[in-house]
Amino acid sequence: MITRGISACAAGLPLALFAIAFLFLTAPAHGQNVQVDLSATSNLCGGQECFNADGLFAPGVTFLGTSYMDGATAGNCTPPTGYPGCPDAYSSAALGLSSTTPPTLTPPSLNVPFTFGPVNTTDCSSPTPACVLDIVNLTTAGVDITLPGAEQQLYSTAIILGTAVNGSHKGNVTLTYTDNTTDVFALTMSDWCGFGGNAYESIAVGPFHRVNADGTTNGANCNLYAYSLPVNVAKELQEITLTDADGSGFEYAFAVTLKPPSYTIEGGVANPTSISPGSTATATITVNPQTGYTGTITFNSCSAGISPTIVGDPVSAATPPTCSFSSPSVTIPGSAPTTTLTFTAAAPSKAMSQRHSNIFYAFWIVPGLALTGLGFGSRNSRSRKLWGSLLLLLLLAGVLVTPACVSYTHPGNVGTPPGQYTISITGVDGKGLTQATNPAGTSNTVVISVTD
Repeated sequence: MITRGISACAAGLPLALFAIAFLFLTAPAHGQNVQVDLSATSNLCGGQECFNADGLFAPGVTFLGTSYMDGATAGNCTPPTGYPGCPDAYSSAALGLSSTTPPTLTPPSLNVPFTFGPVNTTDCSSPTPACVLDIVNLTTAGVDITLPGAEQQLYSTAIILGTAVNGSHKGNVTLTYTDNTTDVFALTMSDWCGFGGNAYESIAVGPFHRVNADGTTNGANCNLYAYSLPVNVAKELQEITLTDADGSGFEYAFAVTLKPPSYTIEGGVANPTSISPGSTATATITVNPQTGYTGTITFNSCSAGISPTIVGDPVSAATPPTCSFSSPSVTIPGSAPTTTLTFTAAAPSKAMSQRHSNIFYAFWIVPGLALTGLGFGSRNSRSRKLWGSLLLLLLLAGVLVTPACVSYTHPGNVGTPPGQYTISITGVDGKGLTQATNPAGTSNTVVISVTD
């Protein structure tokens, strides 16, 4: 970008493991996030609880008799007689799970709530422990989770919190719809202490320390991963199947949340596409709701979304462009799903001439000359004449260096500097739903050029 007397700078989430608990809400699935209840009281997995393993412990709780997560042969402690080894598990404290029953968590990186299975807070050290099951260990036959009829609705995304242990491992997630069609996602799940950045995978919580079977803290830096899978928004989801794809038995799911249909925002083509400082351009902004979406989207400030950001040097030398919306929000269904963006490039201001009178100096000339005259008129002291001559020379030099009047021309303000500006259009759903990613070939931006 070309600037004049300023500087310009750019202003500037799939399924892997089904998390512990999907709490069924009474509100329609298309209106709120739905957390699947995998606990012992649910009837999702053939009349049984979906949890078939344990892996959530509070620090200080022993679980030497368990054989899950890192297995019974891990060597992170010295096992007492009768115990084959020292498995590891997730620390409920490190995960930041709430103290409620069941515990809940909303990872800031996802901004979606999850419900987990109960945390084991009792000693599980006997050779045949009666530990509470609170996670899903994926099986080769597949763990089938059938949603209740009331929750077989339209969704946009299924997010599973999970991990693999003893290295990364393969798992499959199958989404079955009410019309018996399916979507299958092949996952590579990272080791809990070694994020691989695989497809659909992100870090939900971490890094943090896990716990050893003797209740102590393990020094390894580990994570809990999110697997975010796109759901066919035109079909009602009926069942989720979690399968161990490599026969290792080392893949686990902790919680699952389904996101309802969302929306995208599409920026239109500016008219005109190029303007001069002091002019405006408009563009039609369209909200595209996914099938089943209802709600109100309030647009964020478009001026805050303009890139690059103009930084004055000095500040008064340039003026950033501005923009506004004809309507600050859109309601689906209801109002027209469009608003008009108006982009304005600031006009330059004229140069300014300022005259500063320096009569102050003139007041000194007269008495100075008088003193000089006195010096010259003195008959008694030759030195007085010398000092008077020097004073006169200094006064004359001051007059030459500082004229009685000075003209100063201010360069003025260039307005909005020429260049290409990109406006990102974002909105906030009234229920807190996240704006979906724009389909390929579309964008939520508007591009406008300001000419010289």
